[in-house]
Amino acid sequence: MPGDNQNSMRSPLTHAEGLLSWWALAGVDAAVGEEGVNWLKPKAKAASVAHTAPATPTVRGYPDTLSAFHDYLAQSADLPEKAWPGQPIYPTGPQTPQLMLIVHAPETTTSGPNTHFGTNTEQLLARMMQAMGLALTDCYIASLSLTAPPGGAIDSAAIGTLVDRMRHHIALVQPRSLLLLGDQTNRALLPTEHGDSIKNLPFVNHQNGTVPAISIIHPRLMLEQPSAKAGAWHAMQRLMKGWDQ
Repeated sequence: MPGDNQNSMRSPLTHAEGLLSWWALAGVDAAVGEEGVNWLKPKAKAASVAHTAPATPTVRGYPDTLSAFHDYLAQSADLPEKAWPGQPIYPTGPQTPQLMLIVHAPETTTSGPNTHFGTNTEQLLARMMQAMGLALTDCYIASLSLTAPPGGAIDSAAIGTLVDRMRHHIALVQPRSLLLLGDQTNRALLPTEHGDSIKNLPFVNHQNGTVPAISIIHPRLMLEQPSAKAGAWHAMQRLMKGWDQ
């Protein structure tokens, strides 16, 4: 996106309005702590969710351009999620964006055709992006699985293929940074041990290099747990610091 436009969007007034709207939409009525919450720390147990995929990606003959990759997702009959019920939701957004958003799967009830989130979640996410100085349409949005898996969790038989595919996908999109939404996405793409995640941003590997990333609680859960917004905002601020360097 053009630099001048991005700077104007990230004015202090825009940041303030976006942040206030974000908290208001969530209906915050609970106290939050002064200390940031490390949402990157893996949970002790997560049933039916595979642990971290190998850090080194492998190429399995995926198309080498983003447009051809989109066609592959739409037309291939051998995708793991083809066996699951539900309407596939395809990635959207510009190539080489400031931010790429990745979620483990679309919500079962979405706000419209080819959208990854329900109406309330999408509204909250749009205000989160506004607080970062972005519009949701400026971001590239994708999911590990094109279809919501049965039971909500991607099983171990499919996760390896989906993670491998996503690493290739990231390399084609060429985002400047990643925002991983939810614990399943975090566990799939980030190493279980990635150093001091409070001081240093972790990186997601792909075949062309690495890209800085943060992981936050899924925005859908923020609507149920408004106090979680403090930890998410702390992580988002850390990511934005790198944009000015």
